[in-house]
Amino acid sequence: MLMTQVLADAYHCEASIEDGEALMAAALAAAAAVGATIVGETTVKYVPHGLTVAVFLAESHVVLTTWPEHRLLLIDTLLCNPDMDPDVAIDEIVRRLCPAGEVVRHRVRRHIADGPNGTGLSDPR
Repeated sequence: MLMTQVLADAYHCEASIEDGEALMAAALAAAAAVGATIVGETTVKYVPHGLTVAVFLAESHVVLTTWPEHRLLLIDTLLCNPDMDPDVAIDEIVRRLCPAGEVVRHRVRRHIADGPNGTGLSDPR
């Protein structure tokens, strides 16, 4: 099975990226926007500043990490359901937290199989 993990770097974000509740609300809205099933969530606060929120989905995850001193939000989306568009999730987060910002997206192809060739375990030779 092939999946695409979409990572996004969102620059020039709003001050709301320092608010754990606003960050979590954006991540939950992103999950809802693609029709994902939420199975858990957590927030971690860093000292002196910064947050990570993770929303665990039946279909994988949405994770947001902040560097408020740079007005930077890093977004990580992985959705196992091919009918769900991770860009829709990212768009929802950006709309809420970085509406006037710049966003750079990175696509990482993930090959879900027993080995890198998808035909079983790696050749032991």
